[in-house]
Amino acid sequence: MVMSFSFAGQGTIRPARAADIRALEWHGGPDLRSWYEACWRDHQSGALTLLVADLSGFPIGQIVVVWNGKPSHPHFPDLQSLRVHPAFRGGGIGSTLLEAAETLVAKRGFPQSGLSVNLDNPHARRLYERLGYRATGAVYDEKWSYRDAHGNLVELTERVADLVKDLEVEART
Repeated sequence: MVMSFSFAGQGTIRPARAADIRALEWHGGPDLRSWYEACWRDHQSGALTLLVADLSGFPIGQIVVVWNGKPSHPHFPDLQSLRVHPAFRGGGIGSTLLEAAETLVAKRGFPQSGLSVNLDNPHARRLYERLGYRATGAVYDEKWSYRDAHGNLVELTERVADLVKDLEVEART
């Protein structure tokens, strides 16, 4: 699946390639390298799909589709790690990445997609709600971890709310 977008020239939304993993380090630098490498392995195995917004061969944005959802909604995919390079924010690339991920989820026959938003990020929450996501369930602490560039385990806890969107599922023939 490839989708076009326009921002300072033509760009595309496409599945990630091996070369994108290091190029995506504009977010987090080498400290998040282990996270990106694990994401790439899971992308290759099909457990998730990593989509990137490509502008002239460089990934300026990303979104991850986790196919087995998450504990709060294991029956439909979870969209995670939506990021757009700071130099390209505000031009609709994040919305286009979300749309591409939702299209992929609907094509696989899922009637909903979900995501979590950090309570400290009201700008993102407004975007998600404007695009049709609605809050479900209680606010909770979500924990995740990665190994930094020195091999140290970094554990984080974020206060999040789950949001869900109903999708138009394409008829399978």
